Amino acid sequence: MEKQQIIQLLSGAAGSVGFGLIFNLRKKYLPLVAAGGFLGWLVYLLCSRYIWEGVFLPTLAASFATAIFAEVLARVCHAPSTLFFLTAVIPLVPGRTLYYCIDALVQNEQEQAQRYGTETFLYALAIAAGMAIAWTLCDFSRKIGKAGGTGSSGKSVEPEHTDKRRMDR
Repeated sequence: MEKQQIIQLLSGAAGSVGFGLIFNLRKKYLPLVAAGGFLGWLVYLLCSRYIWEGVFLPTLAASFATAIFAEVLARVCHAPSTLFFLTAVIPLVPGRTLYYCIDALVQNEQEQAQRYGTETFLYALAIAAGMAIAWTLCDFSRKIGKAGGTGSSGKSVEPEHTDKRRMDR
């Protein structure tokens, strides 16, 4: 890895911690959030350098990895996954391209604005799609686990709805 990429990875981790502080995240979660920002940017760098060109697929893969990481942390830490995802996905947010898009609009350079606007949209769409795919798969796997009828102890798992009136209908 090159020096510039290491600096980017550390900056991604630091940026995630910074947003963790802004969101008043518990101090014990800050190293985990740093790892999430580091992981997301690492996946983006590796995918954009070795697997895919462009911004959409590397950002999709990085967002997916970050969302899966957030889900795992949520289960381990007994906290909502959005706390970990929102702070860890910060390095992927397309601030640079959005700035250049708005600047081109102000300068009345329509062609440049369209190019940067399209790139910004692709980043945002990839982040949303990666998150949605990961969370859908995690939700689906939880439902399959519940449908099996037994927990890890081998005993029968209670149904999700315990309200008798709703179950009778």
